[in-house]
Amino acid sequence: MLLMVRRQAPSAYIVLDPGHGGQDPGAVAPDGTREADLNLAQALTLKEYLVALGYRVGFTRTSDVYVPLSERIAMARRMGARLFVSVHHDTPTASRPGVYYSPHPGSEELARTVAAALGEGAWVRPSSASRFGRLYIDDFPGPAILVEFGPTRPTSREERIARAQAVASPIAEFTRRWTA
Repeated sequence: MLLMVRRQAPSAYIVLDPGHGGQDPGAVAPDGTREADLNLAQALTLKEYLVALGYRVGFTRTSDVYVPLSERIAMARRMGARLFVSVHHDTPTASRPGVYYSPHPGSEELARTVAAALGEGAWVRPSSASRFGRLYIDDFPGPAILVEFGPTRPTSREERIARAQAVASPIAEFTRRWTA
């Protein structure tokens, strides 16, 4: 009989940051779909796969509330995060997914790994290249990325699952190597 044991990685704490929330809806599609809602649903789905891979996962928000950007980083630090993954969706007219990375060691490698999992054509950019200027992920002291999972538009549970499955293993593998 083969026994499968899930390896727990206690020091590899990952914080998922579902962007926007509360009075900040983020991008809004013509049909009223709010980026904040998509971000939360995608982050909750991603957590399922990271936990199944043996990782402890925390959140900056788990409901439709506004959390200031500086507080998101402070929360992650208080939770003992080793990795910070901000979950976003781009404008409704965006054509491709992509990943921004902070200037901290490991961030670019993580961004490239996640972008490859998002599929051909996914872009990778330093946080300084954001149209919003400097991104708050730069304030996290370790590897930090902001993932734009695609345009803000209605998405099915199946699509969220496919995206979560695609990026969970690369995030877990990076975390395993980074925290070893």
